[in-house]
Amino acid sequence: MTAYTSVMKAGKYEDEMIPHLAVHAFHQAFVRACSTSDVIFSKNQKLVRRTQHGEEQVLKDLSQAYVDIVPAVIPMKRKKRLEGAV
Repeated sequence: MTAYTSVMKAGKYEDEMIPHLAVHAFHQAFVRACSTSDVIFSKNQKLVRRTQHGEEQVLKDLSQAYVDIVPAVIPMKRKKRLEGAV
């Protein structure tokens, strides 16, 4: 964040607002895209096409594409120290 604060002199409030502004901008872009053409997106683990008129058509069920990741437990080992090296 220091790359832009030295130029823009943003305060703490402005730094905290950046994620909110990004979400708002993405939402506005999505609404504009839906009003001008067909949009395909994921909703509730389904691939959905929304037309300009607001009609939604389910194209594919994506529930099988989501996989739970089980972290593998890797035992941590310490390296043996050599007696002569310090």
